[in-house]
Amino acid sequence: MKKNIIQSTFYLILVSVVAKALSFLVRILLARELLGDAMNLYSLAAPTMVILITLAQMGIPAALSKVIAQKQRAAQPLKTSILLSLATNLLVMLAYCLFLPILAKQILKQDMIQPVLWAIVPLIPLVSLSGILKGYLFGIQRHLSATAAQLFEEGTRIIFLLIVFRMYPHLGVTDMARIAMLSVSVGEAGSCLFMLCMLRKKTSGHLQLQRLFTNLHRSSFDEVLAISIPMTGSRLIGSFTYFLEPIIMVMGLSALSAAGMVNAYGQLNGYVLPILTMPSFVTVTLSNFLLPSFTYHHARGNHKTAGKLFTIIIGTCFLIGFTCSFLCFYFAQDLLMLFYHNATGAHLLRSLAWPFAFYSLQPPLSSMLHALSYSRRAMWDTCLGSLCRLLCVAFLTMLVGEASLAIGLTLGMMLTTLLHAFNVTYALHHPKAEKQ
Repeated sequence: MKKNIIQSTFYLILVSVVAKALSFLVRILLARELLGDAMNLYSLAAPTMVILITLAQMGIPAALSKVIAQKQRAAQPLKTSILLSLATNLLVMLAYCLFLPILAKQILKQDMIQPVLWAIVPLIPLVSLSGILKGYLFGIQRHLSATAAQLFEEGTRIIFLLIVFRMYPHLGVTDMARIAMLSVSVGEAGSCLFMLCMLRKKTSGHLQLQRLFTNLHRSSFDEVLAISIPMTGSRLIGSFTYFLEPIIMVMGLSALSAAGMVNAYGQLNGYVLPILTMPSFVTVTLSNFLLPSFTYHHARGNHKTAGKLFTIIIGTCFLIGFTCSFLCFYFAQDLLMLFYHNATGAHLLRSLAWPFAFYSLQPPLSSMLHALSYSRRAMWDTCLGSLCRLLCVAFLTMLVGEASLAIGLTLGMMLTTLLHAFNVTYALHHPKAEKQ
């Protein structure tokens, strides 16, 4: 049994690392193929995509997996999740289609971005279906199949981009950005097909469409919503901040000034941040797979062993972050040329390198807060950091222009990290304090 658990964990880590590597390859491919203006449009539309995904899924996938795992039955929660997703998707798609012209012309002040925003529409039902399938697979304890779906998602997306960009080498700026956005939907479709094939192969006959919407009970809806709504609230903080940032950034600026800010925003999110956050797939993996051991020992009074584990986790994450920051500071231009064949944003990468050494501490600190039942404090830390970032962009843009983006990003990240560190220290020294 122990050997099987270790083997399964190893496979999950391996698949997760490969999936993150493929995801980074997608970013490299987009940065190399998209023209500068196309990357700006894609980066400007990405926050809208993120918040729509959060609203469309509404925390249902995680709630579905938890309810199935707890109840040892899948039919009722699955039916409920499908109905809730259908209703949510219809509302989100209708509201988004009505709001889209206003968002493009009056809020983002970019008429060219409308086709890119329209390309998000097919993603809404696809990402909901993908989430339900993953939640179902996790709930029936088929973790490897659910995790492997991301390999097919990123692989399908890479193949689609390579084919389209080779077949149509002279696409315009708007068309390139629209293809990049459509590739996200193509990737989700590939992921759904893989999971449906796996379910058909292993659970043939279990899911009968003609009986999908029969014998529904209100208790099933209550079970799913009781978990999904709080999770949606937490996730909305980050995605809503990401959505508001470009809107606040161009608000009150002239057309010329807004164009310069959009260009800086594209450099930051399209070229610089993917490199700065590259170590996150390692630090997140360490947090997900090592911190349960800390929780186990801490709960049983083995504080010395738990402290050693925490020190190892934090030290390893900081070492990884420090190494990445060192490389980004001294080899900024070389890294950009290596990954993107383009040195755009080298100065920005160098200026953000050292502060982002502390970003690698956020995943383990956040996991520690959840493990110690301080989840509400973790949420407030994130909220305050996000608010700090937005306020910097809102009040400093008129004073320092493009530099407000880097200042807001740095201060918000540092504030969240320091608050996490303070709360972890407090939790460890006040174990009887009121939690949550």
